[in-house]
Amino acid sequence: MVPDALSCANELGRSGDCAAARRRYQDLLCETSDERSRQRLLNNFAVIEAAAGRRETARHLWTQACADSLPSTAPHHATFLTQGNTGNPAERTCRRVAIVSLLFNWPSTGGGTVHTKELAEFLERDGYGVRHYFAVFAPWNIGQIREDLSACHVPVAFGEDEWHPAIIRERFRHAVNEFEPDAVIVTDSWNTKVILAEAVCDHPYYIRIAAQECLCALNNVRLLPGPAGPICCPRNQLAQPRDCRTCVATYGETMSGALHQADRELAGFMSSDYALRLREVFRRAEGVLVINPQIAHQVEPYARAVHVIPSGFDRNRFPESLAVPPAADRPRKRIMFAGLIDEYMKGFSVLQEAGERLWQTRQDFEIWVTADERQDSSEFLRYIGWQSQHQLPERIAECDILAFPTFAEEALGRTAVEAMGCGRPVVASRLGGLPWVVEDGRTGLLCEPGDPVDLANKLMQLLDDPILRRTLGTAGREKFLREFTWEQMIAHRYRPLLGDPQTAASPTDSRHSPQLAD
Repeated sequence: MVPDALSCANELGRSGDCAAARRRYQDLLCETSDERSRQRLLNNFAVIEAAAGRRETARHLWTQACADSLPSTAPHHATFLTQGNTGNPAERTCRRVAIVSLLFNWPSTGGGTVHTKELAEFLERDGYGVRHYFAVFAPWNIGQIREDLSACHVPVAFGEDEWHPAIIRERFRHAVNEFEPDAVIVTDSWNTKVILAEAVCDHPYYIRIAAQECLCALNNVRLLPGPAGPICCPRNQLAQPRDCRTCVATYGETMSGALHQADRELAGFMSSDYALRLREVFRRAEGVLVINPQIAHQVEPYARAVHVIPSGFDRNRFPESLAVPPAADRPRKRIMFAGLIDEYMKGFSVLQEAGERLWQTRQDFEIWVTADERQDSSEFLRYIGWQSQHQLPERIAECDILAFPTFAEEALGRTAVEAMGCGRPVVASRLGGLPWVVEDGRTGLLCEPGDPVDLANKLMQLLDDPILRRTLGTAGREKFLREFTWEQMIAHRYRPLLGDPQTAASPTDSRHSPQLAD
């Protein structure tokens, strides 16, 4: 680490720009392998968190910093940490919930990651004491934080020589045990959910499945190559672990990304005892939280309780003004595709072929795509670039229809729900959790997956009928407000599960001020 870089970060902290200092320390942690330098960075990161009143985060970071190797600051910090932090459950004024994850970054458009961040923050708003512990490991590019997070998000940093299951288990176990939670939610991890669940097994814990991880080790959606195109596999690794190991051995390099492959290796997926460990952590869990009833049916034989809890959505991102229908008489209707066009299973190629078919007989539409422009694109495509979580609802509201032509068994279809929040009708594949979200003929239309003719027909039906577009969009908005906002999710799903939060914790004494290590 360059000394000037640390000095610059320290000056940001001393000047009061804690958000900028926090981001700089985070960047330096990802770039630094020298143990002494990492200790100083963790120490100073902790000072910034303590100055912002994030005492639990500071406590955890100082523990990682091995304060006894920083003699000039350790005694001072030890005094600070002991004030008002007895950890006695009898002195608590709220229920505590820990959330643990291994694959978290921010910002992110991944549905599971967005849910994890917002779950922590909305539980905290409701009065729970919350800590979300997430891994920071530079070689995997995880734990990268590019926007300021609230106090309840706590990094757990690992060096290259520490990235082993035993150390990961012990470090997360230590962090969670210090917090003494009433419940733990294991999320934002794939096959490595086993490691995290084993780390927190001393506490009542829940396993959250964001897609079909723990059912499909290959790609989380049970998608396989077939003679006429991709097919959905009927097996799952809880029920047929040997078949799933054979599948991964056959398709692991062609049907999985690099992170999926690394995740499987870290978890020990191909070892003979992995399936037993997976079933054991499911059996011991207080419950498994799944996105839709289809996944619940597969998990039920292996868990003591299964709860269908879809992802929550921040209602403030979807104000009433976005639900106003666009002008019915504009010359070109707009169809939105919000997804990764290079990720084959998202079905952009099907939508493009459907567009080509429509374009042969009509030129009264365009397809908006959240990607950078390509030179070889069709003339009806309009590339609008990547959209942030804040921007996306406004872009959807500028369109008339959202298309979700996936090949894969999406657990929820996050952008489908977001379109409903904007009062826009959805045309989606009749697959996975989408028929549960998009009610055919009521909040949208369903089409056969991988069928551009059927997709074109459904789009044509909506392009020709402004009344149907408005009717489906209005019903979708009503369902969104009734079933998918965080207010509804916390009140009707999480409170019954976790118990009443009671009252917020009282502020702690901060008479002692921690010091930066130069």
